[in-house]
Amino acid sequence: MRRSIRGNRILAQPYRELVWLGYLTLPPEAGEDRRLVWAHRLAAAVLSRMGPQDELELRRVFLRRALRVRLMPWTGRLSPVEAMPAVISAADLEFTRELNTLSAPGRAAYTLTMLENRPSGQAVEILAGAGVTDPVAAVREVRELERRLTLEGRAMRRPAVDPTLARIYGRPLHRLRLLGVAALTACTAVVVVQQLDVDRPVIANVPAQDTVVRARAESWRAGTELDLTTWAPRGSLVGDEDLIRRAQRAWGPGRVQLVFAGQIDEARVVLLARPGQVARFTSAEGSGKLEVFAAPRTKPDGTSPLKLSDDRYLLPPWVREASVASLSGSAPRWRALRVRDGVTERVAPAGSGRCWQGPVLRLRAPEIAHGMPYTMIDFGRMTLANAYYQPPPPAEINRYGPHELDSLPQGFSAWKALGCAVKRPAGEIESAMAWEFWAGELPEGVAGRWICLRLADTGGGSSVQGVLLGTRKGRVTSTVTASRPGGWDCSRLRRDVVAGVSWKAPSGKKYFVAGGSRRVVEISLDGRESGGRLATRATGKTPRLSGVNELGEKVPVLR
Repeated sequence: MRRSIRGNRILAQPYRELVWLGYLTLPPEAGEDRRLVWAHRLAAAVLSRMGPQDELELRRVFLRRALRVRLMPWTGRLSPVEAMPAVISAADLEFTRELNTLSAPGRAAYTLTMLENRPSGQAVEILAGAGVTDPVAAVREVRELERRLTLEGRAMRRPAVDPTLARIYGRPLHRLRLLGVAALTACTAVVVVQQLDVDRPVIANVPAQDTVVRARAESWRAGTELDLTTWAPRGSLVGDEDLIRRAQRAWGPGRVQLVFAGQIDEARVVLLARPGQVARFTSAEGSGKLEVFAAPRTKPDGTSPLKLSDDRYLLPPWVREASVASLSGSAPRWRALRVRDGVTERVAPAGSGRCWQGPVLRLRAPEIAHGMPYTMIDFGRMTLANAYYQPPPPAEINRYGPHELDSLPQGFSAWKALGCAVKRPAGEIESAMAWEFWAGELPEGVAGRWICLRLADTGGGSSVQGVLLGTRKGRVTSTVTASRPGGWDCSRLRRDVVAGVSWKAPSGKKYFVAGGSRRVVEISLDGRESGGRLATRATGKTPRLSGVNELGEKVPVLR
């Protein structure tokens, strides 16, 4: 090794994380000792070569190696030492057995999302970069396991074994000799079998034929599943076979679909697709770069464009109108985009300083579904997110679904404020809902708006943030009141919510403020009930908070 892990604080943390990732990815049937040893060997080899600088690329490279490991019967048997887990939690054995039923990519997805707390979209990106054929399905395995355990009244736990803690035992010399004879016998048996079967075709080892398929023009009109398989290839370089083959080789063996090949400003860009994935190959100044992302979801009346570069988009073939605006000013100022062969003109990034302001695209496909425009926010990834808004009472809930970002004036102003209140989301976000569950007057005459921001990613995961906005004399302040991954909060599955926060008024006085959604009829602070959907107390302390809805049910507190 070129670096020493032991005693190096910079390498120690990523080393432990890689050991966890390797241990859970390697096959359980290999046995605890070999699974443990190989997880450490892989972690040390990859980390010593790459270092800890780019943690996402580090995991992509590490997983690519871990998923290709094949532990033969004799692998690791001749080592003079034997490693076993130092700590085994008996309470977690049942969950570990459940976890081991997942596929290797599924177990890797569990490590990334549950142990490392990464967004599902980021996990999909890492798995795709590691060569996993269907990374979205791998993340979905974890979500299905979590859902099944929840229905059974159980929770997701940590594995019973901590692979970063091990006991080392020496092997007796006579046992090593016996193991050596057994290994030699196994090797000989494999050779004999291969010689006996020399005339039998070995189908399993033949790689899939590397083909590039193309959808027919207008094929999206022939069916109802308007996914990427219906996108006919577009671009000025769809006939450049050398460029397309180069992009395919960069992605790795297997069948791909050509989506786009063309000149984008100073670079040549190729978009390829596989089930659940889309890859962007950029060739400029003699060098090529490949990036792999989760494919956009199938949503005919809200399908995302694909980003060809930082400032150009490839629109779905059924989109006929496109406009752009930023989250600035008092209302959106839409500007029609020029589009040629599905490619938009350059769109300048929006936002400066600590606020992100889009850009926001408004697209219209008059031949699809209701044909009404829909809005999407560019969060800086390959795909854009559908942007929605739900107004507070007394406005009724729209039975056709939430409003588009620009349907109501207060929807645009809410999103504009959120751009300065929370960080730009990471990962591939497919939908973003700003649900304003309370609006009214806060202490000292401040106009308040309480918003629950719910983000859903392409891997099936979600996250929720609560934000309290206060406006006085034209100045808007924001306070993040809650943040949590996963769950049903602020969705159609859980419409009732109560939130609370310690809030500083313009005078400098501190209050604890609590607000509830439309069906909340009672909020209690330290057991003292307050009728209605708002409760305040002049205090710097955080009281016990609870709420009840009109059915007498306890309402979850968004923390």
